[in-house]
Amino acid sequence: MRDLLLGRVPGDIDLVVAGDPEPLARAFADSIGGGFFVLSEEFKACRAISPEGLNYDFSALRGRHIVEDLGYRDFTANALAIELPRGGVVEPFGGSVAGGAIDSGGVTSGGALIDPFGGAAHLAGRELVPVSDSIFDDDPLRLLRAVRLEKGRGLVIGPALARAINDKSVLASRPAVERIFFELSLLLEPPGAAATVRRLDEMGLLEVLFPELTTLKGITQNEFHHLDVFNHVLASVEALERIVMDPEEYFPGRGASLTELLDRPVAGDAGRRLVLVLAALFHDVAKPNCRFTDHDGLVRFFEHDRLGAELTAVILARFRISNDAVETVVRLVRRHMRFEGLVQQDVPSDRARLRYLNATAPTSRESIMLSVSDRMAVRGVRVTEDDIRHHLALAREMMDFAFAIEEAVPLPRLLGGDELMTELGLKPGPLLGELLGRIQEEQQLGNISTRGEALELAREGARELAARSEGSSVE
Repeated sequence: MRDLLLGRVPGDIDLVVAGDPEPLARAFADSIGGGFFVLSEEFKACRAISPEGLNYDFSALRGRHIVEDLGYRDFTANALAIELPRGGVVEPFGGSVAGGAIDSGGVTSGGALIDPFGGAAHLAGRELVPVSDSIFDDDPLRLLRAVRLEKGRGLVIGPALARAINDKSVLASRPAVERIFFELSLLLEPPGAAATVRRLDEMGLLEVLFPELTTLKGITQNEFHHLDVFNHVLASVEALERIVMDPEEYFPGRGASLTELLDRPVAGDAGRRLVLVLAALFHDVAKPNCRFTDHDGLVRFFEHDRLGAELTAVILARFRISNDAVETVVRLVRRHMRFEGLVQQDVPSDRARLRYLNATAPTSRESIMLSVSDRMAVRGVRVTEDDIRHHLALAREMMDFAFAIEEAVPLPRLLGGDELMTELGLKPGPLLGELLGRIQEEQQLGNISTRGEALELAREGARELAARSEGSSVE
């Protein structure tokens, strides 16, 4: 009802049934050739899914009548219903929800609108109003849902509701972490992620869910920066949102390919845009622990990328996010300074470019986008427009290079790890990985092309690394 009254096509249809909803839900699913499953045995909730992917959620009536049932909802905008014709047939949505009762514009025709809490008027005024004073105690996840409704549906959290959320913000960590992350994943999905983080902060929710981010406030930086770390991070997120929403503007000729890349999920609980936002959000999270002033009076943050990656892993682990999503975010945070090494070279060598791609693989293109967002959020007195143009020009070249590497015919493997261990008498470990990496790099650069050349390179590398190790031991 809420979305229909707002003039939106709903993503799901909720139906309340007196008694057990399962038989009706199963019959409806069969009638539309859709799927069916039970959402909750405890609360007697079922879902039918149409072939087009629309969800029809059937639940048992709570209380003696529908008004009492609506009284258990969170906000008045969600406490609306329409009475279906008795004996009518529930029809798939496509201009009507049930028995011709509601059309796609939200006009009721066959049944009366049930609105005991004034939700329709609140919707018209775009005002988000709680059904009762106990909604957050009943389910603290509604604290986040309020912010989501403001972001996604344009419903305004007024001063009174904002105070209520602040007063109850400590409850935000109580729901199951999987439920919390589901809400956060919707809140942090572009566009509007940076503004949403500011909104969470204003209402005391950021401190509860991501206290590490609030420690960034007031951490001043050097003259390359115009913002403290907290505001720099949010400016970086804003820049990243512009990039992922319109990649063609920043990487001409690559917009369609980047959009296709961004549309690929990283894991079931995280899309690629969300992962990039999380990386931008946490890329400087360790700076308060690394800040120092060098002998020239310049503020520095050595090792903040490495320590930030470790801290990011701890933060995301709290929400039991999938390993693939965590590893991707952590990799992006860990490598986010690597592009600066290329920028410092006036014209990076082919070897330097290749090493960047190998170091950031398999998320090189995401790393390049993240580097641009970071650069766009750095506008201190020691930064010129030429610096920014140079960074963006190099990022575009590197993006083309990254696509070229991906699209190239895979090179044949010259030498495997088992062969190398047999030939040189090595054991599994860092040395073996180092030698294999050298072989791959020289092959990609076109310097070697045969097994014999690869083996000779490995022998030379092993001797060099052994000599270096002995020299370090003597010292």
